[in-house]
Amino acid sequence: MVKVTFILKKTEYIGFKAIGHAGFSKKGEDVVCAGVSSCIIGGLNAIENIDSFDISIIEGDVSCLLKENKEISGHDKIVLETIRTQLLTIEKEYGKYIQYREERIG
Repeated sequence: MVKVTFILKKTEYIGFKAIGHAGFSKKGEDVVCAGVSSCIIGGLNAIENIDSFDISIIEGDVSCLLKENKEISGHDKIVLETIRTQLLTIEKEYGKYIQYREERIG
């Protein structure tokens, strides 16, 4: 199962973590894993101020978090919200294979 956590600071999304979508998956789950990977990697490629984020991709687990003392640009807010919307859409159809939640910090 893919577990996605979007991180909010006050009311603003500042990053996300996605774990559990690496390796060989069962039929049905493999499509979800491919969709999640496409949404995330495509989104990361669209981030304008990449140096403002700490990004880690290790064996399919991904994290992207705004660095301390950095401001998120309007463009990058839209990118994170787009990734979030895409993943929520996948969860709506394939909730058996993906779990979405939010975590507030600060």
